[in-house]
Amino acid sequence: MLLETRHLSKVYDNRQAVNDLNLQIETGSFTAILGPNGAGKSTLGYVLMGNPKYQVTGGNILFKGKDVTEESADKRAKDGMFLSFQEPLEVPGLTVSAFIRNAIQQKKGGYVRLWDFKKELKKNLEFLDLDDSYAERSLNVGFS
Repeated sequence: MLLETRHLSKVYDNRQAVNDLNLQIETGSFTAILGPNGAGKSTLGYVLMGNPKYQVTGGNILFKGKDVTEESADKRAKDGMFLSFQEPLEVPGLTVSAFIRNAIQQKKGGYVRLWDFKKELKKNLEFLDLDDSYAERSLNVGFS
């Protein structure tokens, strides 16, 4: 297990920002945390990273099996756990589907047939209950 939370909770500005979150992310897996603005995605990232303004109020964070709940952000970063920011906010002209296909080709070290890619992409969009038009948006439009 790469990252795990057990009953993780965080109060921020007298609001329950994270409540009893149990999460498991396996090494090598791909995970997306989706939600509207203000849903707590960034807050969760800051809590996991150990930002001192976002201290855990309950539960535990384990990284590679090690409890890092009380460790500082620099110690977590040295262990390989860090938070990156989405920049730029939008990449006009580069579609989500082109970006994903290019990333797959880079990872596999070779060409991915367009037909096979589109078929797999459609299957995954349906699984995630996303409209097909999302794949043709410019990269990063509509998500944070």
